[in-house]
Amino acid sequence: MFSCAFLILITLIACMGAIRSAAAASAFTILPDTRPLLPTVILKGIENGELTGEVRGDVRIFLGDTQIIPNGSGAFKVPAGVLAKNVRTVVAPEGMRFVASTKGKRFYPVSSKQGQGLSPKNRIYFPTAEAAKSAGYR
Repeated sequence: MFSCAFLILITLIACMGAIRSAAAASAFTILPDTRPLLPTVILKGIENGELTGEVRGDVRIFLGDTQIIPNGSGAFKVPAGVLAKNVRTVVAPEGMRFVASTKGKRFYPVSSKQGQGLSPKNRIYFPTAEAAKSAGYR
């Protein structure tokens, strides 16, 4: 794919040079480009939780395992759930089994949903539940 884009770019640069040379030598006529379109997917962005875009040419597009079927004009709007998820993985220091937030009062196992949801910059770790309790967490 990269090599195709590179070849297209080189071809465009060469054509522009030829057009400039022809313009300097004499008047010229610009003809419409009648070559077939390259398959293209244009992602416009995420609006109100939906990925919007457009498909041009004969191309298939998938979001995860789900195929996106554009409307007759090639436009599509689908839930952006797969793209909008913020996945963060924080590795607990060696031997630490419990975590709490410096801004909270509870502690959790490091692998629990609540523990994983704590902001990394506010985390404080404990090797045992007793250590967390003695620090004032419940």
